[in-house]
Parts: sequence; C-alpha cells; structure tokens
Amino acid sequence: MKRTAIPLLLFGLLAACTPREKGWSLVWTEDFNGDRIDPSVWTRVEKGPSNWNDMMSLREDLAFVEDGALVLLGKVNDGSTADTTAFVTGGVHSKGKKSFQQCKVEIRAKFNSANGFWPALWLMPDLSLPEPLYAELDIMEHLNHDDFVYQTVHSRYSLDVSREDPPNYRTGKIDKDDWNTYAVEVYQDSICMYTNNIKTLTYPRVEGKKYQFPWPDYPFYLILSNQLEGSWVGPADKPEELPSELRIDWIKVYQWK
Repeated sequence: MKRTAIPLLLFGLLAACTPREKGWSLVWTEDFNGDRIDPSVWTRVEKGPSNWNDMMSLREDLAFVEDGALVLLGKVNDGSTADTTAFVTGGVHSKGKKSFQQCKVEIRAKFNSANGFWPALWLMPDLSLPEPLYAELDIMEHLNHDDFVYQTVHSRYSLDVSREDPPNYRTGKIDKDDWNTYAVEVYQDSICMYTNNIKTLTYPRVEGKKYQFPWPDYPFYLILSNQLEGSWVGPADKPEELPSELRIDWIKVYQWK
C-alpha cells in the first residue's frame, strides 16, 4: 500500500461499522416452525460441479424441518437412490424467491464436527453479474473439528488482486457443540461480520481499487449448505463420525428504518 493512502484507510476503518443514527428494522424472520420446508422461500440445492455442491442430493432425508429448526444432513451414500457420489448432502437456497439489499442478516445455527465436514451460511447476488464482477458474502464456514469459523467477503478484487489490502476474512471463536449466532451488515462504506455479537471483520470501501466493493449495489439471496469433502476441507475419512448435521434455528433480516 502506498504510504499516502494510509491515513485515508485508517479513517475508513474508524468510521466503518459505527452505530448509525437510524438503526436497523426487522423486515423478515424465518423460524422454521412449520412441518416442512416452505417452498415459497426455499429451493433444494441440486448437485453441481463445484466443491460446495458436488455431493448435493434431493433425497428428502437430507433436508427437513424438525423441532423448529431446519436440518441439513450429510451421509455416506447407501445406494438407495440414483446418486453416484461417495456421500450425499442437503442444502437450500432462496434464489428468485427471497433476497435483500444493503441489509443485516443474522443466523442462529448449530452443527456437529466431522473430518471433511464443511457447513456454510452465505449470500450471493440474486442476478447474473456481468464479467468480471463478482460478489459473495460468507457469513459462516466451518471446517472439520475447528473451534472457530471463517467469515469472508469475496470480490473480483479480493480473488485476483489482494486478500490482505485490506484483509477480506477473519475467524470467530465458537462453542462448536452448541448454538452460535452469525451476522453480516452491508453498508455503503463497509462490510461488518459478527460471531456471537462480537465483531470479527470490518472490510472498508477503498476508493481507487477497481471491483473492490460491489456488495451494496445488488440484492442477495441466502444459501444454507452441508458439504462433505473438498479441496479446502479435506477428505471425510472417518465415516463413523457421520452423519454430519447443520441445524438452523432462525434467520433474521434487517434494513434501515
């Protein structure tokens, strides 16, 4: 970073994510208190080519509502369906059904731990961005048996230019055997991430860096995913630890009053 840019960046970091005069207003809650996944909000994630969805299956026993929570499982493939992968996992998304712009999203979730288990709660734009734009907000990603989670912002700038100028991710301490709450706030000047109401990341808008801060410009939909194996998380080499379980108690979305 050029030395002349340091005072501007420091000012941005100090100003970012400070309490706003108007505050947040709750606009939507998903509490999973029904007897099934609401099809007006959620669509099952289908199998795809990426690390996060290449084990996805539409089996009904992998995504369901139970005791007021959404449950997403990952299992050893028992051959009972046409799935050909070694494991099968469940996930849901709200693309085309429920999306929000310049918002705060808060999610209460719980999961077990297993080698190769990679649960994630994240946001993607609810429209096709023209190349080379990219925007992704990872509210929570957990790996294996870690006692912390990753919270990350992705853009074309962070992917291709720098993940450190400014830093685009941080980790948050969790109780890996209990419920934890994760949140992201999208402002015009910054992105803020929280784990259990403790701020982990302030990612500021830095003028002059192309494609560095696209998030306020687009509506985002939710993805809730259970994944087993992948280049980042490693192999699910202890099948006795399965099934893996991601349980979501509630989701709250806020916007400015």
